[in-house]
Amino acid sequence: MPLGNVLQALIMLAVVLVGSVLVGNLSRRINQPAVVGVIFFGLLMGTLLALSPHSMKAVLLSATSKSLIEAVGQVGLLLLMFLVGIELRTYGKSGERSSYWQLVPCVAIPIVVCAAAAFPFAHRLVGPDRNPLHVWLFVGVALSVTAVPVLVLLIKDLGVPAPIPAVALRIAVATDATAWALVTALIVLTTDLSSVSVTALCAGVALLMAVIFVLPRIVQRWFQGSQQGAPFVVAILAYVLVGGAATQVLGVHPAIGAVIAGLFFPAGVANEASQRALATVADILIPAFFVSSALSVPLQTLADLCRWSGLLCLLTLTAAAFGSKIAVGFVCGKMQRWPLHTSAELGVLLNCRGVTELAIATVGLQSRLIGPYAFAMLCALAIVTTAVTAPLYRAIQRRERVRASSVDVDVRQVSRA
Repeated sequence: MPLGNVLQALIMLAVVLVGSVLVGNLSRRINQPAVVGVIFFGLLMGTLLALSPHSMKAVLLSATSKSLIEAVGQVGLLLLMFLVGIELRTYGKSGERSSYWQLVPCVAIPIVVCAAAAFPFAHRLVGPDRNPLHVWLFVGVALSVTAVPVLVLLIKDLGVPAPIPAVALRIAVATDATAWALVTALIVLTTDLSSVSVTALCAGVALLMAVIFVLPRIVQRWFQGSQQGAPFVVAILAYVLVGGAATQVLGVHPAIGAVIAGLFFPAGVANEASQRALATVADILIPAFFVSSALSVPLQTLADLCRWSGLLCLLTLTAAAFGSKIAVGFVCGKMQRWPLHTSAELGVLLNCRGVTELAIATVGLQSRLIGPYAFAMLCALAIVTTAVTAPLYRAIQRRERVRASSVDVDVRQVSRA
């Protein structure tokens, strides 16, 4: 490979990473989570590269550059899914537990509502297997998620008072765990296992058993009490790659293996400092994933989104996505006997879908469960729902403060009279 091609690829990758950092910082300045800016910049840059003339694209995005961006993006995705697995396990075991019957409607309502909303547009959303049932269920699952890492950041940034954070995290963890379980089941059911050789099946199962039972004990023995430094980061990266390779060999998307690796990683090994270091690495690499994802969407799909039928589909799914989460907030608030504004705040916070929805959408696209049109629709919804979460929460708080202050004034006037 000529040195010039490698240098061009590295420069292109540097532009992607530096641009995402700048846009992420800009998002913070306008009171938005940094991930919103990163997602928007990555998808926008990939779309602009796809729309650029062939002569310009040959200069800006050579085959070497595209391969490097895809490889870096996949590593970023696997690290992110590993951290999601750790988050699901951590928040699933901590805090006050809700009864299962209370969590069931909170998980089921978004899936059912969003799947029903996707029914009239099944002919547009279907993937290569042309099975509308898979599309309805997958869209419902993808739109039901709440990005746990983004939710944690929003709760801290907005200063959300108790008891909303604990309840929101329990619902988000239950929803995301259910979503990944259903996505995994869909992929397994639609995968042609006859194409997987006996050797590959044995190797995949062996790797998966090593990720679940063997490697966690080795990591715990070697790094217990010493989680700092490059050896620990390298060991975790190798552990994540083995998890991804296990499911890849079995014919399932490697992101599923990364989530499994996070779920079974030793709880006493990954302290807060090491998780921050891994999250920093994932944040650096994940913009390349968004660029490569946007490049995989055909240009005709982008044109279809701008037509009236495409806008109608987007508006319908957006209304279903928002409405279902607000309904979850009110249902949960009714169970907890909360006032209406507290229930509304919970529903708004649950609407942040962030990177989790994009990851699930990418898994569905690469596993041929959905088509490029559905993928582009889910990307747009992920950006919109995450971007409006903080402004809507602040608007509800402002309205409640105004109402409370007016009530206080009325009470004082009555008492004086």
